[in-house]
Amino acid sequence: MVTVSQKNDELNVRVAWYYYKSEMTQEEISKRLGINRARVIKILEQCRREGIISFHVKNPEANCLELEKKLTEYWQLRDSFVIPEVDATSINKNLGAAGAQYIEMNLGKDETLIGFGWGNTVSLALHYLSLMGHKEVTLVTLSGGITAYLQNTYRERANPLFKFNSRFHIIPSPLLLSSSDTCQAILDEPEVIRIVQMAELANIAVVGIGSMSVDATFTQFGYITPQELEILRKQGGVGDILGQFYDLDGKRIEADFHHRLVAVRIENLERMKHVIGVAGGDHKVDAIKGALRGKYIHSLITDEKTALMLLDNDK
Repeated sequence: MVTVSQKNDELNVRVAWYYYKSEMTQEEISKRLGINRARVIKILEQCRREGIISFHVKNPEANCLELEKKLTEYWQLRDSFVIPEVDATSINKNLGAAGAQYIEMNLGKDETLIGFGWGNTVSLALHYLSLMGHKEVTLVTLSGGITAYLQNTYRERANPLFKFNSRFHIIPSPLLLSSSDTCQAILDEPEVIRIVQMAELANIAVVGIGSMSVDATFTQFGYITPQELEILRKQGGVGDILGQFYDLDGKRIEADFHHRLVAVRIENLERMKHVIGVAGGDHKVDAIKGALRGKYIHSLITDEKTALMLLDNDK
């Protein structure tokens, strides 16, 4: 049974998340939650007094914690991090902020190697990530094309790569090459071999999970055409990680361009130390299920609504 105290705790963490992470105004929060603005202000003051708000929003009694427990048990995950439900227009931003928070909360005391994949949500995690106070942190990319992607994504603001004092190792290659021979030649380069091996040794690796939508980042960047995407759908494709597509059972689909990708192979993700998938939204539920069944990720960061869909009517 959910007590009055638990309900109040859940409301508190929602208000804190929406205000500090979603950057909603107090008026917007009051309308969303159906409470008056004076109560929003009172809750924020209470959260500050009780330590719910520090550099991170936390609350051991939040309803999202129960979802995290169920997700972890049902999908046999190492860990789950569920954020309160947000609007579809701001879900990537919120998941990026959550990804950054999760990394900061799980950094080891010793030297830490953090790997980053390709995608909009992952780039937002980089944008929000703060490594202040962590001197011995090294970042490494899990695929080619990262620099060009971030430069294009952040045309109107500073490239997040340049805000870190930590060492940053980038695979010096585009994500997708013109031929499999060219791709193999690049993968055989000693410097590329060194960085890929480093990426596979990462203490924490963060990857995005792409959908089969024509609006998906991989398609928008022109790596595959809408026609090629339709062919992948007919083959049973539900999503991709690092540009590599798989079906609902998590089995990688045979596709010509897979042999032209410069990236850590998704079949290698399972044996890495800790791969964190960051994704949410109705259109990504099947993609997330496929990634979970394929054992491509060890932990999942998602939103409340998506978490419920991952637990309901699983097929």
